[in-house]
Amino acid sequence: IYLDDVKDGEFQFVKNKAVYRLHNLAMIPPFISNALAGWRKHFDIRMDRAMEKRSRAVQKVDFEVVAESSEDQHATLDWRFSIKGKSLGNEEGRALFKHGSLLQFIPNIGIVKVGERQGKIIREYKEVQSTFANDAIPRYLLLSLFGRENLKVSLSKELKRWHKNLSGAGKRSTLQLPDFLRDYQRYGVEWFSQLHEAGCHGLLADEMGLGKTLQVICLLKQDVLQEQSHLIVCPASVVPVWQHEFSHWFPGTELEVLRSGNQFKEDGKPTIWFSSYTQLRRHKHLLADVKFGYVVLDEAQSIKNPDAKVSQACFSVEAEFRLALTGTPLENKQQDLWSIFRFLMPGLLGGRKSFQENLDNDPAVFLPRLNKQISPFVLRRTKKEVAKELPDKVETDLLCPMTEVQKREYAKLTSEGIQELGNDIDNIVRSKNFNLLSLLTRLRQVACDPDLTPWGKYPYTDSGKIVILLERLNDILSSGHKVVIFSQFVSFLDRVKSAIRNNLKDYPIYELKGSTTNRQKPVAQFQETSGAGIMLVSLKAGGTGITLHRADYVFLMDPWWNPAVEDQAIDRVHRIGQDKTVFVYRLITQGTIEERIMDLK
Repeated sequence: IYLDDVKDGEFQFVKNKAVYRLHNLAMIPPFISNALAGWRKHFDIRMDRAMEKRSRAVQKVDFEVVAESSEDQHATLDWRFSIKGKSLGNEEGRALFKHGSLLQFIPNIGIVKVGERQGKIIREYKEVQSTFANDAIPRYLLLSLFGRENLKVSLSKELKRWHKNLSGAGKRSTLQLPDFLRDYQRYGVEWFSQLHEAGCHGLLADEMGLGKTLQVICLLKQDVLQEQSHLIVCPASVVPVWQHEFSHWFPGTELEVLRSGNQFKEDGKPTIWFSSYTQLRRHKHLLADVKFGYVVLDEAQSIKNPDAKVSQACFSVEAEFRLALTGTPLENKQQDLWSIFRFLMPGLLGGRKSFQENLDNDPAVFLPRLNKQISPFVLRRTKKEVAKELPDKVETDLLCPMTEVQKREYAKLTSEGIQELGNDIDNIVRSKNFNLLSLLTRLRQVACDPDLTPWGKYPYTDSGKIVILLERLNDILSSGHKVVIFSQFVSFLDRVKSAIRNNLKDYPIYELKGSTTNRQKPVAQFQETSGAGIMLVSLKAGGTGITLHRADYVFLMDPWWNPAVEDQAIDRVHRIGQDKTVFVYRLITQGTIEERIMDLK
């Protein structure tokens, strides 16, 4: 009769009870408020007056979270629900927590509902909590609740002390650290040590050239961790750099590289293990049986795709402490950060789906909250910030491993050279010095790029130096720096130019070679153009008479016999008018004549 007052289909006939039932709780308040008066004219209405009053409106549920400390850097949460200041019982609270923002009927109270935003908080928390084995959660997950709209979070006394200590990490320490660390590097080691003492893990995002590698090495060499093995995962091209740095600063450290035939040993000897991302993916099946003290991801943007097999391998590494390194965290996409923090502290940024939804739907609210959540776990310093700590010029040797093609070509040249020239060096110098110099040049060319040989027809990816250069340039240029690249092989500069064009298309490239007729034009363009840029300079053309002090990064693509000539090239950048620290990188191919040249110098 008055069913038209209610939406079609809301009343459903229950055959076995011969009744019509208004099954949708959301329709009860408007039905009672609007339609019931009309029904009273035609029907005998039997309804408890108190029930009628309670059912005229949906009541809003408020809640707060009370966090208590648990053992082993964990916490337990008590979700407490209330209506108009009156606390609900445990049974009602559990029901509300289970159903989230759905309408529910509670006897003696009526129809209630958790607000949509608060229901979203509950859903996101349950998505994260389901990944843990029990009700206790890592303490760092508490930070994912802070700053939420209309959510009160109460901490126990111990958790308040824990939270306060997080914000003071790095300010005090009893660590015995080596004297060669600069103050900002010492702060970095202390900061991460205290972060890990608090049961948290972190991202070291210092700008390139500030010594992230050295800080991590000193962190791993603390006495408290001396009896544990650690794992460092990095691009294959960077493995020799880590080995060299360990051997230089802490000679005698047990070092091993993961590969077929050399896998994790259980001999009880503390070891620093290195693995490329590719090798870790191939040996993922071994990870379930080994646990490390630290696992470190260098160039952590390598796991930006959480679905990739290499990312899944990194997620599965068991370790007490986790550390990620990347020089460009602010340039990474927010989705990249989710994957990095999925490795560091699973759940801190919520589930992947909800993370993306929040980012898409309400970035103005979400991004400040994201920054607040990750800021306690990110350490980022730029050169400008620590300029007083730095000398005017920082010089670093970058060891570059040979590719398989380089190894093959180098071995071939060496074998043919010995066959042709013999082993009598004195005789070779007296009578065959031209042949010897020709051989040395060929060996140096192969050490740079096998395509430089007259018979070479190889892609630039067969040059270990070009691969490493591109990796470094990506970080440097994205931060707005200018770079000068020197080589004595003009054909090598052409190859470098082609590789940059294919991989870093957004940055201008200038050239200065022997064939350049107007030397000042590219120099002026490089100096005057704002933002990042690249200048390719041949040794003969750029040794004197030019100023490139707008750059603050220098790459020497091949070592020269005469160190004075090398210094002269560097001084094109490091000269009067330079107001920034200059970072100089010498690219040295490992296991080749280039290492011998460096030894001679």
